[in-house]
Amino acid sequence: MRQVKHFEVRDEGSVVLITPLSKLAREWTEENVQLEAWQWLGGGFAVDQGFADDILSGMADSGLM
Repeated sequence: MRQVKHFEVRDEGSVVLITPLSKLAREWTEENVQLEAWQWLGGGFAVDQGFADDILSGMADSGLM
């Protein structure tokens, strides 16, 4: 069975850059993360370090990590 990587997560110090890599990841992000247009950088979105843990926990709870 092939394992699909759904997100790339890069810790950049005070911000974390999270890039959805699959259709399922993009859909999960749209449904579960409230983002402003300025948070999107390329194909990923930037969040404060303080919010990243909750987002990553939500991804894991949904089986996407």
